[in-house]
Order: sequence, then structure tokens, then C-alpha cells
Amino acid sequence: MLAWTLCGLGVASACGGDGGGPSQSELVGTWQVVKCEYVSRTGLGTVELIAGGGSGTLILTSDDTLKINVVPASGPTVSFVGTYEIDGIDLMRVTPAGATWYWAFDMSLSGGSLRLTNGGGAYDFNHDGQPDQAIWNLEMTR
Repeated sequence: MLAWTLCGLGVASACGGDGGGPSQSELVGTWQVVKCEYVSRTGLGTVELIAGGGSGTLILTSDDTLKINVVPASGPTVSFVGTYEIDGIDLMRVTPAGATWYWAFDMSLSGGSLRLTNGGGAYDFNHDGQPDQAIWNLEMTR
């Protein structure tokens, strides 16, 4: 059984248009995941999947395809493919393949660092088979 899960919440947001955020061409390419962290929203702690020997990649293509692959320091590899959309200056929508919902990530790009944060993530902190609500933080570098 997977120790962590990806959990989708249908979210809606107003389109921000082009307000000076990163362009798609700035995001396209392969990113190395240097942090994949889940912070419990109910006080069950924090789990960092890359620390201690884990690894990961995020690939963003010019045709809006996204692939993420995270290999935790211990536990099974987790990956998914989907699409992404830049919305406004600081929002990235990620839709896993086949899903009718998307994650809305707060996004910041600074030089060769990309940060994504989503408040609707999930992780099974107490290993009871039930995902717990979490903030999902991802940090990538080129």
C-alpha cells in the first residue's frame, strides 16, 4: 500500500489572464524535485519524501503535458501524467490524466527555482489506509 496518496479536490478560481507571471516557455523542460513535502492540516506532522536519499523529476512540455515521478527515500515510486495550465501570475492548474478535477497550485519562479504549493493534498500520516488532509509543497531546480 502506498504511504502517500494524491487526492483531488475540485476547485474553482477566476482566470487571472496574463499579469506578468512566468510564461510557458520559462517553465518548459525537466526540473529536479528537491523537496516533496506534506504538512498535515490536522497536526499529524510533516513528511519530506526527497530528504534522506529520495529523488524526483517534473517534466513540463510545450504542449501542456506534465509528468511527475517521485522516488521516496523509502517506499514505492509514485508518478502520474497529466496536463498543466498557467493561470494568471501565480497559479498553475494540474489535471491528472482522465480526471475531471484539477489541483490549483500557488506557483513562484525565481531564476532556476520553481515552487508549487497546494492546500488540497493528502498523505497517510498514520498509515491507517486513509489519506489525511495536507498542504503539498514541491520545490524544483534546473
